[in-house]
Amino acid sequence: MGSSSQILEQLFDSPLKVKLLRLFLRNPEEKFTLKEISKRTKSDSRQCIAQIKKLLNIDFLEAQVRKKRKVYFVNPNFDFYNELRTLVLKSPSASKKKILSKLKKIGKIKLAVLSGVFVNLENARADMLIVGNYIKKKKLTRLIKDLEAEVGKEIDYVIMGPEEFQYRYDMYDRFLRDILERPHEKLINKLKI
Repeated sequence: MGSSSQILEQLFDSPLKVKLLRLFLRNPEEKFTLKEISKRTKSDSRQCIAQIKKLLNIDFLEAQVRKKRKVYFVNPNFDFYNELRTLVLKSPSASKKKILSKLKKIGKIKLAVLSGVFVNLENARADMLIVGNYIKKKKLTRLIKDLEAEVGKEIDYVIMGPEEFQYRYDMYDRFLRDILERPHEKLINKLKI
């Protein structure tokens, strides 16, 4: 391993590396194959392995063979592990402007609430709540996959129709209250709640 400045140069030299850092730091107990890493970051496996090798060289990642397959995982003893984890978890993981523009294309959205990973809230009931009609499932799936690649973890999301939302809201539904009473950000709020 090199000096601190060499390590920093290796850590932040590409957008793909940032995606990898997010993936491993948001999932510190998980072990990933190259195929899983490539899929989760929506990146070419050749580019992934080049960046993984750099992260192995500075001891950020470790590798082992399991069931004849090589897996990669974060090294919790990496010199800057805690600082890097704090930095990555606190940094905005996805552009809210970009999310908003894509949300507008998936249907008639009445309410879009970001919570959890988007506002650095641990143990949130959901990362995203979408209330609307005529939601295009394929576009929504593509949006969620893109966001998962950017933030480095699976997005827990909930979709409701306006009638179901209003009923549950009026009934003081615990699930909705947990989302709306804890830190969150409303990207779209045509329901005026």
